[in-house]
Amino acid sequence: MSVDAGPRKADAEYAIEYLQEHPEAGLCCEDRCWWITPNANETDQQVLLLDVAEAERLKDDSRLRRVLGIAHAGRSLWVVRRMT
Repeated sequence: MSVDAGPRKADAEYAIEYLQEHPEAGLCCEDRCWWITPNANETDQQVLLLDVAEAERLKDDSRLRRVLGIAHAGRSLWVVRRMT
């Protein structure tokens, strides 16, 4: 029987790898809490947690773009840029 241990701590390097491997995922921030959600359309789910310093490094990564106008007031979301 497997037990879901919940979200785990990650650094910026691991988080960007996760985001690139899971294009539906996103980086979320609310009230200085940072997490990776497996689905950017459902930002309440958390698979990875980041501390503030790691998240600040990650959000400024050129591979990510901020998504404007999401449904949750006070929450921010970044996703991997689509390269054409």
